[in-house]
Amino acid sequence: MINVPLTQDYRLTTDGTQFTVKERKIVDPTRAPGYKAPEDGSTPPLGEKWVDAGYYGYTATGLSAALDSVRIKAAARGDAETLAEFVAAIQTETDRIVRAFEGGVLPNFDVKLAS
Repeated sequence: MINVPLTQDYRLTTDGTQFTVKERKIVDPTRAPGYKAPEDGSTPPLGEKWVDAGYYGYTATGLSAALDSVRIKAAARGDAETLAEFVAAIQTETDRIVRAFEGGVLPNFDVKLAS
C-alpha cells in the first residue's frame, strides 16, 4: 500500500486493487449549516480532510492517468493567463510529482510522464 504526497493538496494512495487520488480540502466550521458562534466570541480553528478525487485502474496506464489528473488540476489552480504560462505550470507540477516518486518513497521506481 502506498500513500504518496504529490503536491500540498494531492496525494496518491492504493488499496492494492486501484489507485486513488486524494485531494486536501480545508474545512471551515463557521460555514456549516446551523453553525452557532460560541458565546465567548472565539472562532473555531480551520480543519482539513482528504477526500477521494478520482479512482484509476491498478495498471501502468491507470497510474499515468492519475498522475496526469493531478498535474493538470494542480496547474489549473495557478494564475496562468496564457497557454505558455499554463504549460509551464504543468511542467512545474510534473517535476514536483517526479521528485515525490523518486525521492525514496518507492525505491527502484522510475517515473516517465509524457510531455
